[in-house]
Amino acid sequence: MQQNSVLNKRYAKALLTLAGENNVLERSYADMKTIHRVFAQNKELSALLKSPVIRLSKKQNIIDRLFDRSIHPLIQNYVRIILRKQRGFMLEGIALAYLDEYKKLHGIEKILLITAFPMDDKIRQQAVIAAKRLTDCDVEFEHKINPDIIGGFILRLGEKQYNASVKHRLSLLRTHMNL
Repeated sequence: MQQNSVLNKRYAKALLTLAGENNVLERSYADMKTIHRVFAQNKELSALLKSPVIRLSKKQNIIDRLFDRSIHPLIQNYVRIILRKQRGFMLEGIALAYLDEYKKLHGIEKILLITAFPMDDKIRQQAVIAAKRLTDCDVEFEHKINPDIIGGFILRLGEKQYNASVKHRLSLLRTHMNL
């Protein structure tokens, strides 16, 4: 898996350079979001692209139909190259690495707030304002709901995490009391 992450990053950086040279950075970012979403929602797609039984022409036809006219021709051609190199199963990872590299290039920090319950707009706005105070970068705010945390919240900023969930506090209490 480590080797794939290195390759994903290399392919992503190459595409980032190519998109920059062709003045389609913003469009490529949107297209790679689309590609990542499609692969994340269809796990069997990666398995299909990895299969040695399925011909390359069939794989290309599937990808062309999936993304026909919805992604920029430069990105479409790049995806075809990845397929020809028998690395189609890596497209989800490449897309994710591309999104990370793009954000790094543009100074965008992802902030993820996990709560047990949905937030209303007022609390969401307050959370975004608080999150912006934690970094000098532009902020991409994401909210997820995970009822398993019982209450409180988990805040992830880049590689850092602050866990103020009830579940975490109960776990600490159990550990402290040797239960």
